[in-house]
Amino acid sequence: MAITNFIPEIWSAKMLTEFRHTAVWAGLTNREYEGDLRSGNKLHITSPVPIAIKDYKAANRTTSADAISDTGIELDVDQEKNFDFYVDDIDRAQAAGNLNEYTKSAADGLVEDADKFLAALAVTNGTAVTPGAPATDAKTAWNVLRDLVKALNKAAVPKENRVFVANAEFEALLFEHDSKMTNADQSGTTEGLRNASLGKILRLDGYGSENLPETDAPQVVAMHRSSLAFVSQIQKTEAMRAENKFADRLRGLHVYGAKVVRPKAIAVYTAA
Repeated sequence: MAITNFIPEIWSAKMLTEFRHTAVWAGLTNREYEGDLRSGNKLHITSPVPIAIKDYKAANRTTSADAISDTGIELDVDQEKNFDFYVDDIDRAQAAGNLNEYTKSAADGLVEDADKFLAALAVTNGTAVTPGAPATDAKTAWNVLRDLVKALNKAAVPKENRVFVANAEFEALLFEHDSKMTNADQSGTTEGLRNASLGKILRLDGYGSENLPETDAPQVVAMHRSSLAFVSQIQKTEAMRAENKFADRLRGLHVYGAKVVRPKAIAVYTAA
């Protein structure tokens, strides 16, 4: 059977929508640098050097100009991952609008792959924080978050757009019986657990993710959303007739890259 009605733009757009809807880390990153990506691209991000502020009065009300410069950060779009799966009849599925089961399956794989990459990047390139006491219960877990917030404050990180992402071990401590997270007045929200959201604590929007590198001990990352840059694109999607079975085949290429652009704006705690 010939594949006559396949529309790659429909499949690509649908998959990208699913990916952005279900991802945790990708949804918390800075994606302003996304554009027309190609694998192997290198994005150049310019950052100005802070300008010196001088005491005009103390200098007898005279001033001279400083030479200014900027620093460059390079973001490599060097990750290439693909999906490739069978569909009984692409034309019939597309005509019926029945794409969810296929796109959801591909999106789940893309989410897990990209989220693990981003989480590992944040942990590896962020600033490790040693709290006053390790997280062993709700109180000490709360205090660990307090210490992460303190580290962000001392680094002059803006207080808006801050988040934290915790693994299951740390999340379980936060939600112990009678913990502060069960009190809407103290946690700042009555939403509770909704999807990956853990609510708000200490002006941080909290999320749970099992894609953090540490899975056996408590681990949490607090950061500003601008600190981790991420670019992503489903670059190619194509359909063909399967060679060895009575089915169609759909495959595509996902390219992406990420860079920690503000290491001091990422505070990391990992239990020893």
